[in-house]
Amino acid sequence: MWLAVDVTNLGNDPASYRIVIEVTGPGGFSATVKAQTDVLAPGREASQACTALGKSGVPTPEHANVSIISVTRTPA
Repeated sequence: MWLAVDVTNLGNDPASYRIVIEVTGPGGFSATVKAQTDVLAPGREASQACTALGKSGVPTPEHANVSIISVTRTPA
């Protein structure tokens, strides 16, 4: 399963970001996705395509539940 992760630096100074996302679904599907940006100037955006892989043998759900667990902003 592919996830698009888009981040915009809304702060007043350059910063990098770490994002942790949890994906769950029927049949016990569970995956944790981690994304990280390079340093972004204020107002700049970054986008990533991430893969959510569940346990072997558990089918990928057609409709998954996606939750942002944490976003950590680190000033440069």
